[in-house]
Amino acid sequence: MEEKKIESLTGKWIYEEDYGYGTAQGELILVQNGKKLSGKIIFSENADSNETFMIQEKIEGEINQNRIKIKATEYDIIHADYDIRYELDSWEGMMINETIIEGESLDDQGVAGSFRFTKVVDS
Repeated sequence: MEEKKIESLTGKWIYEEDYGYGTAQGELILVQNGKKLSGKIIFSENADSNETFMIQEKIEGEINQNRIKIKATEYDIIHADYDIRYELDSWEGMMINETIIEGESLDDQGVAGSFRFTKVVDS
């Protein structure tokens, strides 16, 4: 069976990240216009303290050949059981194939992690 080629990054992606203090999981909604990328990422973050919160970040970025750079420009707290001050994230990665992007993340506080975006492809 031949793998379906994706001509654009536009669409929904599953987001998974592992960083020094915990993990994050959610989805990325991406729109590609030429080399420019925009959209939003919505995710739950599980810190080692076992207190989960949910964030939505607006993002913008660009793709250059098989490399992507995305940076959050603003955020909203969707759910948190306590007051939090969130630091904006950025992601730099490489397209492994048409449906997987992997790379490193960094927030404005200096916390780094590794992430994977997996494209949700309609059959």
